[in-house]
Amino acid sequence: MNNQKAFTLIELLVVVAIIGILAAVGVVAYNGYTSAAKKNATIQQWKTASKFIQSKLKMCDLEGGTVKLSNSRSINCNITNNASGVNSMADVFMNYFLDQGFENPYDKNQPAVVRTGGGGGVNGRIRLDETDCPGDSSRKRMSVWVAVHDKNFGERGDGRDVEIHAMDTWCN
Repeated sequence: MNNQKAFTLIELLVVVAIIGILAAVGVVAYNGYTSAAKKNATIQQWKTASKFIQSKLKMCDLEGGTVKLSNSRSINCNITNNASGVNSMADVFMNYFLDQGFENPYDKNQPAVVRTGGGGGVNGRIRLDETDCPGDSSRKRMSVWVAVHDKNFGERGDGRDVEIHAMDTWCN
């Protein structure tokens, strides 16, 4: 009498189907985790950049002259308050953040920080720009934009948000 035990074809197909379902659920969950991580990393870089800019502009208010950002970068606190002056300061901040290793979490081949123009709507980018002072379009402030894939993010609900920074004398 031959008493061999083996799995039937149906049993094997059920196991394969269960593994396929688990793999599909795992891929969806993994994609959700990576999307959330990219969004959170981008927002954290934006908050770090915004706080850094705000603190250095406050140092300008207190000390004036030149404020050192690093061994190779410093900002001139005595700039002329116009688009050109604020943009030149924004260029220094942008290069400082790139020196510090800011990376675009969505695409390592795209810059993490850009200056002005339409480049701020790309996911994972921080965009530095100038914007008008309230009631005086000849005087400027610095805007720090960010873009992520989540359309529920930002005051406008379009996946973008902005923080505005200025020295105390810029808009007074």
